[in-house]
Amino acid sequence: MQKELKTRKLKKLNRFILIFFAVSLVAGSLFAQSGRLPYSKKEYLYIQHDSCYLEQFDDSPNLDKFFDKLDKLYFQGEGQISILHFGGSHIQAGIWSYSLRKQFESIIPDTEGAPGLVFPFSIAKTNHPYYYRSDYEGEWEISKVTDREPVDTIGLIGITAKTTDSLAQIRVLFNPVANINSRRFDKITVFHNIDDTIYQISLAQEELIDTFLVNRELRATEFYLTETIDTFDLRITRVDTVEGEFLFYGALLENSNPGIKYSGVGINGAATFSYLKADYFDTHLKAIKPDLVIFSIGVNDAAGKNFSKLAYINNYKKLADKMLMVNPDCAIIFTTNNDFYYYRGGVNPHYNDVYNSMVDLAKDYNACVWNMFRVMGGCKSINYWRNDNIANKDRIHFTRAGYKILAGLLFDAIMKDYEDHLREKSK
Repeated sequence: MQKELKTRKLKKLNRFILIFFAVSLVAGSLFAQSGRLPYSKKEYLYIQHDSCYLEQFDDSPNLDKFFDKLDKLYFQGEGQISILHFGGSHIQAGIWSYSLRKQFESIIPDTEGAPGLVFPFSIAKTNHPYYYRSDYEGEWEISKVTDREPVDTIGLIGITAKTTDSLAQIRVLFNPVANINSRRFDKITVFHNIDDTIYQISLAQEELIDTFLVNRELRATEFYLTETIDTFDLRITRVDTVEGEFLFYGALLENSNPGIKYSGVGINGAATFSYLKADYFDTHLKAIKPDLVIFSIGVNDAAGKNFSKLAYINNYKKLADKMLMVNPDCAIIFTTNNDFYYYRGGVNPHYNDVYNSMVDLAKDYNACVWNMFRVMGGCKSINYWRNDNIANKDRIHFTRAGYKILAGLLFDAIMKDYEDHLREKSK
């Protein structure tokens, strides 16, 4: 009891310090020389920190609503904030999105959210987000949004695993970097083909299941547990002799604690049009209901010889409309493509078209643009990043250190606007 009381007092003290910190910030007594907080280090001269800000072309009321939710979480310790980071291989790697999650959590203690969306990428023989891994039993087949014509239906995550075995299993385990003891979960939403009753699903921790229900609106089964757990272990059993198949679209791991609910969605090789093949994109998105969407997809669109600015904008509009249909108050940040080279060595010629497309989109949706291309140093700057071992040899992707730098830079840009929000509210 004394230990719990001490913990509560410490949390109250931490929150008091943060409130004092914010008040001091808006009063201008802290960081008086720079007028703002540095969240990203100035380690590399070619990174353009002066260009690291969110471009807005009109009022962004949804960004203000997102900041209001941050206020409530950070200064009252109440509420949950849902962030969806959406992209291709940059996001499947998980480093950029997870590091950005950590940045949000770093400015206030005790706000570690549950893991969010997960998928057993080991079935597809491809890389996981770096903070978790998986294993499985049974024979499985894979369909992805990057397939020319996917064989099976696909959900929000962009990939589906299918089995016809009588018994199968999927496990997701978390690596030490995930700090899973602070992210334990007691609600599991399993996205699957709920109309096929040939298969029955349950959890290995069956004794901890308080209740479960089929949520037809989400096309999922929801498990509510009596205590939090740190491993997702799904058991799939055929209960009928009739031929059938079990389709697994992914799972959402949650808890009810105040904090950041951060999920990354990314499939290697995906372009904007890829996710338009996802049959249950809108359906599963309802489970996330994002307060902020960060769009970081487009390298694979721009890398093609037949890049079309009009098609690019139209594809992005369809994705943005889906987000706003689920949550009309959702804030949107478009991040431009990074500087990169074609696989055969050519410099990306479509930067201006991509940037101008995002400006047009931001104007249409009262959204923001983060010009990653300019921030990282502009044309051919990927060579500097590679020479400093913060970009990979392919001059498209980044190393772990590079993705962490990108996370710090993007967070820096978001916090600049948040500081303005705090100053405005203090008037």
